[in-house]
Parts: sequence; structure tokens; C-alpha cells
Amino acid sequence: MNITVLYGMVAALILAVLCPPWETPPDQQPEFLGLSFILSPPTAEAVVSRMLLTIELVTIAIAGFYGAFLLRKK
Repeated sequence: MNITVLYGMVAALILAVLCPPWETPPDQQPEFLGLSFILSPPTAEAVVSRMLLTIELVTIAIAGFYGAFLLRKK
């Protein structure tokens, strides 16, 4: 496996956790509010979208492992 690609994957995963996807609270109409830093939500009542965060993290991990496998040195 290509270790440089794996380091890039870890950096992307950390960035994804620090800037998660935000959405409106459950009592409001569902709306995507964008990606903002974890300590400064776009609105006061915004919540982190767990479903979108899970999809984002799994996609980054699969792409990282696949890229590391494809770009391995023989």
C-alpha cells in the first residue's frame, strides 16, 4: 500500500470531522446548512448531520484504501 495516500486519507478524515455537515434541527423542515467548523455552527440551533457525516467518512476511507492499493509500489 502507498503510505502517502494513506496519510492523505487520514488528513481528509480529520478535516471531515473538524468541518462536519450541518442541518436544521428535527422540529424544522429538513435543510442542508453547509460545512462549517465544529465549534462555530452556521446557526445557533443547527445540528451535525450524522447520516451525511457517516457517508462522508466511509466514502473518504474507501477511496483512500482503494487509492493506496492502486498506487502501491511493487
